[in-house]
Amino acid sequence: MRNEAIPSEVKTPVIEMLAFLASDQAKGTLRDVRRGIEREMVRITPNGALSQRPHPLSLGSALTHPYVTTDFSEVQLELVTPAVNERSNTFETLASLHHFVAAKLNEGELMWAASMPPALPDEHDIPIARYGTSNAGMLKARYREGLANRYGKRMQLISGIHYNFSLPDSFWKALHVHTESKLPLETFVSDRYFHLIRNVLRHGWIIPYLFGASPAVDKSYLQGKPRALEQWDETTDYFPWATSLRLSNLGYGSSEQSHFPMSFNNKEEYLTGLCNALTKRYTHLARDQQLNGAVLQLENELYGSVRPKIVNAEMRPLVAMCHYGVQYIELRSLDNNPLLPLGIDELQSQFLDLFLIYSALAPSPKMSEQESTLIMKRQELVATQGRKPGLMLPTMDGDISLVDLAAPLMNTLAEMAKGMSSPQQRDDYESAVMREKAKFEDSALTPSAQVLTRMKQENQSHTTFIHACSQQHMQGYLDKTISLDEMTKLESLAKASLFKQKQLEAVQEVSFGEYVAQKSLIDCDDPSQATSLQPIRCHSPQSQANQAQETIV
Repeated sequence: MRNEAIPSEVKTPVIEMLAFLASDQAKGTLRDVRRGIEREMVRITPNGALSQRPHPLSLGSALTHPYVTTDFSEVQLELVTPAVNERSNTFETLASLHHFVAAKLNEGELMWAASMPPALPDEHDIPIARYGTSNAGMLKARYREGLANRYGKRMQLISGIHYNFSLPDSFWKALHVHTESKLPLETFVSDRYFHLIRNVLRHGWIIPYLFGASPAVDKSYLQGKPRALEQWDETTDYFPWATSLRLSNLGYGSSEQSHFPMSFNNKEEYLTGLCNALTKRYTHLARDQQLNGAVLQLENELYGSVRPKIVNAEMRPLVAMCHYGVQYIELRSLDNNPLLPLGIDELQSQFLDLFLIYSALAPSPKMSEQESTLIMKRQELVATQGRKPGLMLPTMDGDISLVDLAAPLMNTLAEMAKGMSSPQQRDDYESAVMREKAKFEDSALTPSAQVLTRMKQENQSHTTFIHACSQQHMQGYLDKTISLDEMTKLESLAKASLFKQKQLEAVQEVSFGEYVAQKSLIDCDDPSQATSLQPIRCHSPQSQANQAQETIV
């Protein structure tokens, strides 16, 4: 039976939100929103197999290059754009990085266009990323060995897009005044980022529905896993109504971490939970099989669809956030869309910005364990059955159809888009919302449906279809023209990164064991006893100068 009631989690005072955005204090502040994109892709051979060749020296050092690095595997590229406030610059940079990599890859190699991996070899033939002989490089490699031993290499080869987003100080100052908050501004900003994160978690099921593009997978990925999927052909399994197997229980996640849920109700609860996971013993693997034996070896091992973030070269993330709060959020729930050359397009970015601004402004009550559990169930349903006609989703007010649950949220976003779009602005938020609203009226417009439709039309397996997409995109990357100055800059960055790696390797001030011990220090009072009721306390920032840690691991 269709439930016409609007659940409490999507009731929003639209007029108040629009009034704030139109106010003199807030108007114009959104021009300074900063965004950055990280795209992961694996390298494949000309015939579509996983490459076995090392990260090309022509791309620079994966350890020290700011924009071209590797993720888990030696063959898993990660292209990173700097955070800037001009959207067109972000996408121009991303396109230039694709061109640069395509031009410098080993002959015949391609970049795999999808999130779920290609046909995979035996586990021992999947190479873990290597970063040289410096302490910093060996730490990154040891961390990845721990990931392989904990979760298996196949899961780690799942790739995606991370969308880094921050609102400008001028926006937060205006909201601080508008809400008549008594909190210090720095505390208020962190509090509102957690406010934003809770809303992303509540409403984030729309991300796999609208942008999920992994409804199928090569059977080699499922080796040793229960096969609940249906068979497409001899090499491909799928769910007929799936949106994102990457975000499902078959995808990227950790059952062990689910026993240590993170609270996003405020900074103190979050950091206490994180500290607990970083210090509580988890595994009895040998020392040389992982970085350490905690539930999380490092902060970045924490999985999830969205994370609070801070960059600080002098402190590990937990300590930096404790002292200075949240700087930005990282949205991690985006699939690579194999139908798009860059895996994402500008209209999608416009919609994401609008959704994240909504999440910062809409009411966001604290989240109970019951709601957190319900959110996980909802995401699994959308990831595996999201396009199923009449699909009902659980809410705190009972089950409601996916379409009905989306309607008030999308209507609010449409109202916001009208107020934020203008002839003077290059962003067309209205067009972005209209494109996504249409997908709730016709699920055939979603990327997941389009992938399956193309596979059916062309009578191809998942691997054959994505291989063809990868070949087509590769030619597009090579055909793209970038300025001589831009190409020279990227080549210079590659050379400089190799030189920097050699410098690190030439100066080893302490042994690797001592280095790892330093990196494993947690600066909280009696962390092994930390609970959600005992907030962590930090020492002075100056005492942490010797615990500098790479921001990308």
